[in-house]
Amino acid sequence: MRASDALIFCAVFALLVACSAQPEAQKASGAETSAPVEVPSLQDFGGIGGDFALVDQHGASFELQSLRGQAAMLFFGYTYCPDICPVTLSKMGRVYQLLDERQQELTTLFVTVDPKRDTQEKLAEYLSYFAIDAIGLRGDKEEIDQVVRQYGAHYSLGEEQASYLVDHSTYTYLIDQQGKVRFLFRQSDGPELMAAVAEQLFAEKEKP
Repeated sequence: MRASDALIFCAVFALLVACSAQPEAQKASGAETSAPVEVPSLQDFGGIGGDFALVDQHGASFELQSLRGQAAMLFFGYTYCPDICPVTLSKMGRVYQLLDERQQELTTLFVTVDPKRDTQEKLAEYLSYFAIDAIGLRGDKEEIDQVVRQYGAHYSLGEEQASYLVDHSTYTYLIDQQGKVRFLFRQSDGPELMAAVAEQLFAEKEKP
């Protein structure tokens, strides 16, 4: 493992440990008396989103429509991201814990905006650190730009050099079982809120 990858792994491991330790810490501090999370309603973002086709971290073709009947959390990022992306992926681990048996009904989609460095192999290695079965998606610049436009997102590459940062959108998109965007989570939203909003999709599905 390269030194840079080792640093990423260590940072991710620390985040995962912190997330898994949180419930016990809350119990010890009497968190059961804290106010419940106020859950906002699902919305209809008809102006953004839609089907697309890219390639996953295993080299297989992926189409969003293949997830019909399944909910998804989608966000844009890149594997060399120093903070936002690993934090979001770690939060998703906690979301799955909170969903418990419902977690099989939710898929995480990570769309890279840096395909030059995020090769198929790099995506697979990076996402394996998080153990949430996230699907990493890539394509050529034109294909990625099309998806970015569809979802009203943005990104800009830093100055081209050996190591550069990428400025990108931080929203996480909740996509329902019909492929429609139903909620936009901010980076500041916690996993408890994310899980509670997602559960509304499952409740909708069960309505007669």
